Amino acid sequence: MANASSKKIAANNAKILANLRIGFLVVNGFYVLWRGIMFWKTFTFSTLLAYSITSGITFYFYNVLKNAGTPNYKADGSIASGGDDLNAEGLTAYMFDIIYITWFVHITTAVISSKFWYTYIVIPVYAGFKLWPFIAPYLKSSGSTEESNEPTGPAKSKRQAKLEERAKKGQNVKYKR
Repeated sequence: MANASSKKIAANNAKILANLRIGFLVVNGFYVLWRGIMFWKTFTFSTLLAYSITSGITFYFYNVLKNAGTPNYKADGSIASGGDDLNAEGLTAYMFDIIYITWFVHITTAVISSKFWYTYIVIPVYAGFKLWPFIAPYLKSSGSTEESNEPTGPAKSKRQAKLEERAKKGQNVKYKR
């Protein structure tokens, strides 16, 4: 039962990587056959350049995912580490998203129109959307001309204000027995 979790992760990662390999072969094979051979007259240098760059980026992401998801084995053949979980959120999920967007763009530009290359605008727009909460405080102007008399500390709740008023009143009150 030792390393059962690592074995499950390794098996799941192997299945995911196999599906990615098949996807690469199908999408790229289709693009080359359809756009590169069937419609050679519409295959321009800029199309070749865009296809090469986007294929290179997805191939790089595939290699990163493959290196992260491949298990490490000990000398005796047992699993030392199952590799990173490729179903994890974060950068791993974003790499998969970029790969899937690239496949979508390759299929649609091969079959429908070259205008689908503009779909890549989605990636930086989404990155800006996710990063905006972190960037926005730095973009606000720190040198405003209006000075505020309000304290910059956190606002007090009604309960805190009442307790402070009672404490101030309580200092002047003497109790009799």
